[in-house]
Amino acid sequence: MDYQGIEKRRFVRAKFPCCITIHTLHDHIITTYTENISAGGVRVIIEEKLEMASTVGLEIQINKNIIVCKGRIVWVVDRESPYKKGVLYHDTGIEFYEIKESDRCIIHDAIDEILKGEK
Repeated sequence: MDYQGIEKRRFVRAKFPCCITIHTLHDHIITTYTENISAGGVRVIIEEKLEMASTVGLEIQINKNIIVCKGRIVWVVDRESPYKKGVLYHDTGIEFYEIKESDRCIIHDAIDEILKGEK
């Protein structure tokens, strides 16, 4: 079940599965796809549980652009896999920081295009 609380987002988000590489503090690399993205952060579902408030390096491919920035883990929700009983995945929210304003604009423009296509 998805979170049903009050939305406190500053940025519009869109369901957009783009490739993302997460570099953890322990030099571990996680490659996955985003569940959704905004100019302020991303949501991913991963096998590894990352520590709240920890920082990660991010590489996000949006169309032909590679955005490199840092992120902070702001929430983690454990979810059981619908395919494998007893296997947990971690629904994880990552807030961008140390991101170039030009990269934030690339994300914003991509989201605008997605949302225009949904209308």
